[in-house]
Amino acid sequence: MALIAIVDDSRLARAFVAAALNRAGYEVAEVDPTSLDEVLEKLRDLKPEVLVLDEQMPNFLGSNLVRACFEDDALSPLKVVMLTAQHDEDLERRMGKLGVHASLHKPITPQVLSGCIQQLLAG
Repeated sequence: MALIAIVDDSRLARAFVAAALNRAGYEVAEVDPTSLDEVLEKLRDLKPEVLVLDEQMPNFLGSNLVRACFEDDALSPLKVVMLTAQHDEDLERRMGKLGVHASLHKPITPQVLSGCIQQLLAG
């Protein structure tokens, strides 16, 4: 089954996403966003198929991580799901231009999240 990496500064949010995806049968790795470089190194080691991340984090923005991933040959194949509490169409357009595959608004249900991941992996 696919490995999904979760990057969110909220332990509670990471735990919720991890539990939802574990129940759906996915292998999950939670990554604490201590610094952009550390997250990139961890993602290179993990080699996940999907990255689920928050946009607003204290040490860097999710969009900066997306840019860095897509500029890295080892990480550029990642499928990216952005979780955001913001309902901002401009932000969603910018995320789409960056290469984000899906944007989901918090709060989300486990069914919506796992359905989104299933669609990404099937397509």
